[in-house]
Amino acid sequence: MNVDVAIVGGGIAGLSAGAFLAPRCDVVVVEAERTLGYHATGRSAALYTECYGADVIRRLAKSSHDYLVSGENITSPLPVMFVAGRDVPQQIQSLLDTFLPLVPSLERLSPQQVAERCSAFELSAVAGGVLEPHALSIDVHGLQTSYERTIRANDSHILTTAAVTTLAKRRGGRWQLHAGDHHIEAKVVVNAAGAWADEIATLGGIDPLGLSPYLRSVFTFDAGPGAATWPFVVDAAEQWYLKPEGPHVLGSAASELPSAPVDARPPEIDIALGIEKINTATTLEIRSVRNTWAGLRTFAPDRIPVVGFDERSPGFFWLAGQGGYGIKTSPALGSLTASLILDGAVPEHLSACGVTAEALAPRRLRR
Repeated sequence: MNVDVAIVGGGIAGLSAGAFLAPRCDVVVVEAERTLGYHATGRSAALYTECYGADVIRRLAKSSHDYLVSGENITSPLPVMFVAGRDVPQQIQSLLDTFLPLVPSLERLSPQQVAERCSAFELSAVAGGVLEPHALSIDVHGLQTSYERTIRANDSHILTTAAVTTLAKRRGGRWQLHAGDHHIEAKVVVNAAGAWADEIATLGGIDPLGLSPYLRSVFTFDAGPGAATWPFVVDAAEQWYLKPEGPHVLGSAASELPSAPVDARPPEIDIALGIEKINTATTLEIRSVRNTWAGLRTFAPDRIPVVGFDERSPGFFWLAGQGGYGIKTSPALGSLTASLILDGAVPEHLSACGVTAEALAPRRLRR
C-alpha cells in the first residue's frame, strides 16, 4: 500500500489527525488492537472544560469548542464545579486567578451554593467553590465515529490488528512499515501511538522523547436519587472527582501511578483510595462499587502535548503526550497536524487562540 501519510495509532489522536488529513491526501491509520480507541480513548472521563491543564492546553480546548458542539449529539451540557475544603479557602481565589483570563464566565460559589448543586456536601465541610457553567460532557464514541466516518468517506483506510513490527526509511525518502499483514510505504509517518509512542520512535531508529505513561483508576457506584443532576465535581486540589454517569456516579482518586505501556487494570488499592477520599470530603459513604477500570495518561516531561516533525528525522511527525486532555483537544490537534504536514503552518483559528507551533514542537524536549 502506498500512501501520503501513515498514522500509527487508532485512538482519538490518530483518528482526529486522519479525519483532517483524509480530505486532502491519501491516509492509512494502523491500530495494533482489534478495536479502535481501545486504550486511553475508551477509558476517558470525557469532559470538555477550559479550566484544566496548562495554558496552551486550555487554548487548544477553546479552539476545539466549535467543532465539538457542531457534531450531532457529540456533546451535552455538564457544568464543572471545583470545590475547596473548609481548611483551604485560598484555593478558590487561586482557581479564579488562573482560569478567569480565558474563561470569564466562571462563577464563585458560597458553601450554600455548592451544597445546592450537589447534595453530597455539608455546609460546614466546604469553603466554597468555582463553577464553570458552560462545560460539556463528550460522547467519546460519537466523536470517534465521526472521525472514522470522515476518513473512510474520503477513500482512506483504517487497519486494525495491525501492530507495527518494522519501521524504516529507504532510498527515495519514503517510510516502509510492516503493520500486521500489511506492507505500507508513506511519505510521512505520524506517531500517534499514545503510551507506546517512544517505542514506535525507537523502532524507527529515532531517539525517544521521554514520554511517561501514568495509570488512573475509576469506579462507578450508586449515589441515590438526584445524583443525575449534579455537576462534574472536582476537588480544587485535584485529589478526587465525581461525574454523573447515567443512573450512577463515576468516581476517581485522580491518581497518577507510573506504569509501563500496558493494557491498564485498576489496582484495588487505588480504588480503595478513591473511595476513602470521596467519603472523607462528602456525605456519600460509598461501601461498594459497580464497575472499575483504568487507563493510561501519557505525558511529555513538561506535560505539554508533542506535535510536530522530528528535526532529526525528516518525515517523522510526533502526535503524542496528550495526557488527560486528548479528547477535548482532538479537533485542534487533528487540525494542527494536518496543517503542519500539508501547509507548514498553524491554522488561523488556532493562531487566533494563541496556539503556536513552537510551544508544541518536539525539539523543545531536546535542547
